[in-house]
Amino acid sequence: MKSDIFNKTVLLITPDDGKKGVTVWKKGDKEDWNTKYFSFEVYNKADYSGVINLEFYQSNSKSEKQIVQGGQISGTEAESPWISCLIGVLPKLKTKVIFPLSYLDAQNIFLERFPRQLKATVTGNRLDPADISKVVIRFGPNDKTNYRTAFEIASISLSEEQPEPYEANEPIIDKLGQRIDKSWGGKLKDEKDLINRSETISKSLEGTEYPSKWSKYGGWKEKKFQATGFFRTQYDGTRWWLVDPEGYAFLSAGIDCVGTNATGPYAGIEDLFEWLPNEDEEQFKNVISQWKDHKTVDFYVTNLIRIYGKDWRTKWENFTINLLKKTRFNTIGNWSDINFAKSSHIPYVLPLSDFPSTKVAVYRDFPDVFSDEYQKNAEKFAQQLNNYKDDPYLIGYFLRNEPNWAFGYHNLAYEMFATTQVSESKKEFIHWLENKYKDIKAINEAWKLNLSSPAELKDKTFKDYPSDIAKNDFNEFSEIMVKKYVDIPCDEVAKVDKNHLNLGMRYAWISSDLLYKAGERFDVFSINGYGMFPPQTAEISERSGKPVMIGEFHHGAVDCALPATGITGVISQKERAIAYRNYMEDGFSRPELVGMHYFQWIDQPYTGRFDGENYNIGIVTTANIPYEELVNGMTETNERIYEIASKRVPPYRVNLPETPAIHY
Repeated sequence: MKSDIFNKTVLLITPDDGKKGVTVWKKGDKEDWNTKYFSFEVYNKADYSGVINLEFYQSNSKSEKQIVQGGQISGTEAESPWISCLIGVLPKLKTKVIFPLSYLDAQNIFLERFPRQLKATVTGNRLDPADISKVVIRFGPNDKTNYRTAFEIASISLSEEQPEPYEANEPIIDKLGQRIDKSWGGKLKDEKDLINRSETISKSLEGTEYPSKWSKYGGWKEKKFQATGFFRTQYDGTRWWLVDPEGYAFLSAGIDCVGTNATGPYAGIEDLFEWLPNEDEEQFKNVISQWKDHKTVDFYVTNLIRIYGKDWRTKWENFTINLLKKTRFNTIGNWSDINFAKSSHIPYVLPLSDFPSTKVAVYRDFPDVFSDEYQKNAEKFAQQLNNYKDDPYLIGYFLRNEPNWAFGYHNLAYEMFATTQVSESKKEFIHWLENKYKDIKAINEAWKLNLSSPAELKDKTFKDYPSDIAKNDFNEFSEIMVKKYVDIPCDEVAKVDKNHLNLGMRYAWISSDLLYKAGERFDVFSINGYGMFPPQTAEISERSGKPVMIGEFHHGAVDCALPATGITGVISQKERAIAYRNYMEDGFSRPELVGMHYFQWIDQPYTGRFDGENYNIGIVTTANIPYEELVNGMTETNERIYEIASKRVPPYRVNLPETPAIHY
């Protein structure tokens, strides 16, 4: 068809169910994938962000099942992509989608950002471009009711050079950081409207306190255990609890990213903004910053300055503490402003930084755990707890967040042999193999190889398992690697801080049994649990022997300011409140769950944060205006968590229709 957008003939794609794809290349076509970039021009005609799945297939080999975030299997048993990339694009904006083919090595999960492109996530197994059998592009979301869209595809190409960006576009973001081309209830008219609304809300929150039945830490005064002066865990014979420093039963209702950071890069998309702060303006000197090679702008801080003036930070802190107490959140969650958390007199959790790594990574972010370097870096890593070890308001620390090696099932020991790279872990594996089989003849028979000595393995690479026995050997040693990965830093943090809880690694999801192995050393097993309800925490607790904490979850909609729902979607702001209540009350009715933390405090910017996420998931907008329906629902549920946990009242439950998520 002829397109008015591109002024040329385009391919119009109207997905019926989000599953139909367009095959853009198959084995036998003349194009050569041994190049640098794959790109295509696209225009999403919907009022919300588009989700594009770029799928690469490999013939003559069967993929491990790829479990995506949310627990669903990608593809079908008959045919599934070997590696794929989910990419987000903004609504009604011409975009050149760019995929560097270097990402086919599966070593990086998150694609670098290109202008106008949103978040992009790679899942699957390493793929040699020569082994590609088919490339498919799928488009969505679509559910035939609330989400009906179409995409125009103007060109598809392979190139050695990175494609040039588009020419300038009319602005799509106004002075307050809001979307220009859409209206919704609550959209701010101007700066005066912003100030007036903020003053009204601030006055309504003055003097807010926690319920009298709660301790000063937010614990439940009706149930008391032995006090130790710090948070700890307790199983009372019926359910797990956290225990606050005064000895009261404590369940952690938290919210992540409580702070004043809602930055997004603007390099290469300056034309999309009606207004950008001038770096020379004293008033706004702190809202322009640098992230890697990109300059970023923060409309949240810009709006706080407009509301409060020079003393915006102090007034924001007062407002935020009052809103946290109003909504009955008793925990400041991960990635929050740590100085604010420490001074707020509200319990908090600590994300440790710089988890020990090594110059040589054996797969993705999995370090060379048998090296001396890993041990030394673990010792250094633990020292940061010296600044927190005596703080009674600290619940505990997360060792790290969502290790990339755990995104999907991956046999770590096998992945070491993707290249001939030398590592101490590879040497240890070969030594382990020698001890197991005793002689080279036994190794050759089991692995169906013809090695003259075990040492020859260090120079071998594998595109597939040489035998089923070899696969089992790789699996067995992967468990040894993961144990080493966890034990060394856990030993070191325990030496520095004997007071606080080790809250684990906030896994994205349970992608393999290796994660249970990695949970043996934690005090609380943490997992990020996106969905309408928490994941299967009973199994996690049973297999790990530990209480469980949900590190993050959320529900978003596209009826207001932003075009993407986040990882779990609902239709409206009213449904966001219902979904929150369903999730939290179902969770705290379970005996193993001791904490759940909502992600996050502030909506994300329309053009995307550093990685391209632009989700309606905040308690407040980027103008610091709370979502009233959500706040009211949170308040109702958070105030009754102890009654739910003790079975005095049944959990809230209202069924919601299934809604596609828009989160890439």
